[in-house]
Amino acid sequence: MKPLPFVTVLAALATTAFAADPNTLTPEEKKEGFKLLFDGKSLDGWHTYKEDKPRSQWKVEDGAITLTEGGGGDLTSDKMFGDFDFRCEWKIVHGGNSGIIWHATEEHAYPWVSGPEYQILDSFPSDDHKYPHEIEAKNLAGGLYALKTAKPEWSKPAGEWNEARIVIKGTQITLYLNGTVTADVDSTSDEFKEMLSKSKFNGWEFFNKAKKGHIALQDHGDRVSFRTLRLKKL
Repeated sequence: MKPLPFVTVLAALATTAFAADPNTLTPEEKKEGFKLLFDGKSLDGWHTYKEDKPRSQWKVEDGAITLTEGGGGDLTSDKMFGDFDFRCEWKIVHGGNSGIIWHATEEHAYPWVSGPEYQILDSFPSDDHKYPHEIEAKNLAGGLYALKTAKPEWSKPAGEWNEARIVIKGTQITLYLNGTVTADVDSTSDEFKEMLSKSKFNGWEFFNKAKKGHIALQDHGDRVSFRTLRLKKL
């Protein structure tokens, strides 16, 4: 076999040296001030929405926060955050649905009463998909749920890890999936107001009003996993 060029070898070594293992921070993230929200071993720092601790359906499996079956409720961060840069990896089962909600406040029945949602979905249609209506509406992975649609090619197939990023700064919402910007909108803009007026959230008194709140990992009844959850306050 022909040996690899010296430059290629160096590049591979550099990538290995600077790529963080799951549930760790890269040197760059440490320098920028990111903090892990999950230690890779326990659910410390998290609870089921409006309860004292996580329900048993939420477990740590293979170094990931995993909803093993429905009934766990939405897993909610103990801490509240205002402006932030949040990043994590996620994977969903075939035909599955979940989400990441931010600025959720716990005086309501559900976190999505107050908090917008980063959609998580198996974005690829199949005969046995549980949510064909979401695919038809293009409420696909990475999108600002029910407000800004997404494209299937932005996500990886069910069972593979995807990289999510949510940046909230004032009224600006910027979402990413696997490095692609999926939404970039000011919630005070005419664009956002028009999207809101055409959505299920139109007229909701508390939706997207809180300037600070919890991050919630949605229990939609389908197995979903999260790892390398980290956040930098802005």
